[in-house]
Amino acid sequence: MTGGLVGDRDPAAPLLTLYDGPARVELSGATVDNWVSKTANLLVDGHGGPQRVGLVLPLHWQVVCFLLGAAATGATVVVGSSAAELTGCELAFVSPDQAEAALDAGVDDVLVASGHPLGARLPTVPPLCLDAAVEVPGYGDHFPGRGGTAIELDGAPFTAPDLGLGPADRVLTALSPATGPGLGVLLAALAAGASLVLLRDGDAEAVAAAERVTATAGVAVPGLREL
Repeated sequence: MTGGLVGDRDPAAPLLTLYDGPARVELSGATVDNWVSKTANLLVDGHGGPQRVGLVLPLHWQVVCFLLGAAATGATVVVGSSAAELTGCELAFVSPDQAEAALDAGVDDVLVASGHPLGARLPTVPPLCLDAAVEVPGYGDHFPGRGGTAIELDGAPFTAPDLGLGPADRVLTALSPATGPGLGVLLAALAAGASLVLLRDGDAEAVAAAERVTATAGVAVPGLREL
């Protein structure tokens, strides 16, 4: 998947698991690959292959899929904490509260993600925007991938750190992907072939035990390595 951003692993094994209160959503590597391909095909076939794709989203399985999908097309992925950072992006995936600001920043095509654990449709689509849950699923399940991966954070190129992870690791993170540590953990785990447990809301110790977590980020669990 996506030009080296995801390490070799069993495609049937869990890659992304989201906890959001009582909701638990799990995606295998194969399912993630499917979402990545659909995202990439949307960008290329539906929007002409934008060169710069913005992401202003909270911690969620969709932010990982959208990031990987944009990277697969060879686009520069601009990760931000607010839509004001998206100037120069032709297309962006944003949360509902950032939709108007993304348009104000000059983004041509704004796709809004609801933040629902299952990635459900928006109850109301902001004016002049598109619902990501409506747009992405209709595209093809396979994408060949293109060379080159460029990610920017805070206006500068971002490279994943080496956190000493491996394919056997399961990493629990509660960090925002719009921060250096948060984005670093996501990318480092993916590159190592590790799986990610994304904690938006819930008891970290209970989740860590249930998911056989080996390392944490943004939360401390006794007995586990903190990244």
